[in-house]
Amino acid sequence: MRRHGHHVRPAVIGVLVTMNVVLTGCGGGSPAASRTIPTTTAPGESTSPPVTPEPTPPAEPTINTTDITGPLRGAVLVQALRTGGLVLWMRHTERDDRSGTVTLEQAAAHDCAAQSTLTDTGRQHAKQIGAAIRALHLPIAAVRTARLCRTETTGRLLRIAPITTDDRLDASSTWVGRGGAAAQQRATLQVLAEAPPAGTNVVLVSSILDIPAPQPAVLHDLGPGETAVFRPGPAGKATLLARIGESAWPTLLQAVISPAPTPATR
Repeated sequence: MRRHGHHVRPAVIGVLVTMNVVLTGCGGGSPAASRTIPTTTAPGESTSPPVTPEPTPPAEPTINTTDITGPLRGAVLVQALRTGGLVLWMRHTERDDRSGTVTLEQAAAHDCAAQSTLTDTGRQHAKQIGAAIRALHLPIAAVRTARLCRTETTGRLLRIAPITTDDRLDASSTWVGRGGAAAQQRATLQVLAEAPPAGTNVVLVSSILDIPAPQPAVLHDLGPGETAVFRPGPAGKATLLARIGESAWPTLLQAVISPAPTPATR
């Protein structure tokens, strides 16, 4: 396989700096503060014993978009991605707050007027992820997306390979009338069993797998812009190699531009 190491440094450093600036500036706001209004007691009126307030429920877990988890990380993960033969399942980047429900008819018509679409932040993140993939010289043969405007836009903004749509990646709401959750589960396992052309990878862009007991379970947990890297296998046997958070691509870029440690001298 042809090595690209001596061509990577200038382009990669530019992408790395840009991504760090853009992605670290997109955190969520803090929750709105609540205020308790005290009640007054009229003169002579008896007061009830103070009521102990119920404990505040734990906050929803925050998705850490900067993590890379799984068996492969750093330079080892980059080498596996450059070797090819993998499927990268990516959830679309941040969308607006309109309902994500899309009917089969809307998906078939690519009707974006009635669908949730990417925010400006989501569009920028998609561009940054694509720039990192290009800077890493990952061999991407194709990008296949669900027939959702938010997934199609994410795939287009990556600018890493020709794009097609695949109805097997569509949102759960489009499976009503064509087999429901069971049919969607079979389709998902079928997609993950398909090996890409030798020496290349395929990127799939979809939404979360919102069905009961989804397999692989990770497809229900992906945050916006997060990618699960699989080695394809027979239906139900795909191997999860890594999860790459939306903002974690600088870590992979850093792994290939960091100089090798100098051996200690005696």
